[in-house]
Amino acid sequence: MIRLLRAELSRGWTTWIGLVLVATIAALSFAVAIAMLETGLDVGGEILEASISFLSILLLLDIPAGAIVVAAVARLAVDLHRATYARWQLSGVSPRQTSVVILVQLACAAALAGGLGFAISIPFAPAFLHAVFAHDSSWWSSATIRPGAPTAAIVVPLTVAVTMLGGVRAALSAGRTPPLSALREPDVESQRMRWWRWLVFAAVLLAAGVGGALAPFRADDRSTAISQFPLLPAYLTAIIAAIGPVLSPMILRAWTSLIPPRSSTTWFLARNQARYHLGRSTASVTPLFVGAALLGGMMTMAATTGTAMSAAGLPGNFDLGILQVMLLIGGPVALGAVGAAVVLFMSNRTQGAEQSLLRASGATRGVVVAAALWQAAIHVVTAALLASLVIVGTALISGAALNRFIPAVPVFDVSAAAALVVFGLVLTASATVIPTVLRLRERLARRLSVE
Repeated sequence: MIRLLRAELSRGWTTWIGLVLVATIAALSFAVAIAMLETGLDVGGEILEASISFLSILLLLDIPAGAIVVAAVARLAVDLHRATYARWQLSGVSPRQTSVVILVQLACAAALAGGLGFAISIPFAPAFLHAVFAHDSSWWSSATIRPGAPTAAIVVPLTVAVTMLGGVRAALSAGRTPPLSALREPDVESQRMRWWRWLVFAAVLLAAGVGGALAPFRADDRSTAISQFPLLPAYLTAIIAAIGPVLSPMILRAWTSLIPPRSSTTWFLARNQARYHLGRSTASVTPLFVGAALLGGMMTMAATTGTAMSAAGLPGNFDLGILQVMLLIGGPVALGAVGAAVVLFMSNRTQGAEQSLLRASGATRGVVVAAALWQAAIHVVTAALLASLVIVGTALISGAALNRFIPAVPVFDVSAAAALVVFGLVLTASATVIPTVLRLRERLARRLSVE
């Protein structure tokens, strides 16, 4: 089993390195938050209370968002190797051994990512936190917050736990799937909302919706309601993610159907590929959706609150600087920026086979490249549409809750989220087109024999 594990990790490195990269970004965001608690434990007193308050907010924003993205990428990493796992079983590896090897692969990738994330945080956290609190008069502006052994002891297991939780179902499914079925249809079927998924969605809806997003309406005063606004984007993002297996394909199909397939051959190919590979499409959409939703929701919440307070002549500065925003949701934003590109990079082996078949059937190189670009755009637009649901919901809820105390209307600030989406589109297109162009340089007969 050890030789099998080593061989698959080396052969499928493009898949596993993508998971390591995404999990490393999540681990870095965890490390920054936990390092503040470590400093508070050393100092004690009011600093400890402040660090606990910071940690609770950061983890409420970072851990769920990081878990959503890492879980999507971990499931994809396993799903992309279903044909390989099927060949293992045809060679005599038992279903149980197959699942065990996959779980060990996930654990190895997660442990490496946790260690890398912590190592990067050692020089990164002090510089970043100094920049965040540079114009603050509190103790944090002069403190040196450096992650140590206690932070590492939490970050590495937390990263492993998040990754394993996201990939365990795919690992067990890969072991149970009949080998011939996996070889005949190597792409994973689109996820359905089974009964247990509906239970999870109901639980998330009650906790994040009724218990969280609607909490400002139960506040007795304006200050209490405003203090609960920053978590609104996180609550709404969790709700959308919980029903993602239904909502994401539905939105993808809905908006792509508005453009007739006869308008472009390349659009027709890209749309059908995106709809057919719903598992890959959902994994590509999720990171950018989470990042744009949290970033746009946070800026929209601040704009709605600040506009209402200024119009009422009340004091208070609700403008959010980019560093303050990155302290709160830096991990999810970074994941959103690179996650979609990483997913497509991980999928290169499967995409290469499909593009080779397109060329063999007569498609020109320009058609293959254009179809790859359209497919990247489809993922990015779908992520932006999902994020818009969170942004609109944040504006409506914060405006309505604040209107109980002072006149308020929803104000949308999507400039930062739009910039993130554009940056994500550039990275996604690059991760799609560059490997495609490199593959087109190879002789078609050689590429087909490799595939």
